[in-house]
Amino acid sequence: MSAITPTIDLADTILREWTEQPDIIAAFLAGSVAKGNAGPGSDIDAVLIHHHMPAAVRETHERQGVMVELFLHDPDTLAYFWEADRRQGKPSLARMVANGLPIAGDPALIEELKRQAQAVLDGGPPPLTEEELRTRRYSISDLAADLAQPRSAAEQLAIGSRLYIELADFTVRAAGAWTGSGKGLSKALMRLDPMLASAFEHAFGELFGDHDPAEVLALVDLCLEPYGGRFMAGDRRPAPADWRLGD
Repeated sequence: MSAITPTIDLADTILREWTEQPDIIAAFLAGSVAKGNAGPGSDIDAVLIHHHMPAAVRETHERQGVMVELFLHDPDTLAYFWEADRRQGKPSLARMVANGLPIAGDPALIEELKRQAQAVLDGGPPPLTEEELRTRRYSISDLAADLAQPRSAAEQLAIGSRLYIELADFTVRAAGAWTGSGKGLSKALMRLDPMLASAFEHAFGELFGDHDPAEVLALVDLCLEPYGGRFMAGDRRPAPADWRLGD
């Protein structure tokens, strides 16, 4: 049985189970379906705004052979998550509203929520602090030092998987740009610098395909160089004094 490719019309039909509830004041279809580039097996992603909720909820359902991801909020929880995501540099929820396709709700409220979401995106993420830069440089340098040693294929896979995420996220955030998770991280790299994104793809392809870490190690030095290069010796991070058991 082949996977279904959800369309906007199919998504609208499926989502009526929720959007026709009387307390829904705005609803946005997001992701690949809203953009018109969904493929077989794509999810239906939607942000549904209630007049009031006890707490924000994320739900996953299956309808007509399609997975449905719902992000349930009221205006106050939406604002909270926008700020929390902004501090992490990952504005996924703001993007879903700013770029989403309105499918239910009050037009004036929809316009205002889109304006607020776009303001979050336009404001950009907070810059990394000096302490954050040092801590991230240390973590990346430590992983690179591990990778430089003779390793089994399984160990290279484990180290390399973590290194890709930490190095790519550092590179994007240190440049003052929005980052992402999963496939969103590779997209963030591409938005920042297409040539650098290609370098990441090739270097980690060499690591995972041919077990050759040389290009990845060179990429580490390239990405860390503007911020002082690799950093390990001299690192000191004391734990808070109250992190202890006992009286």
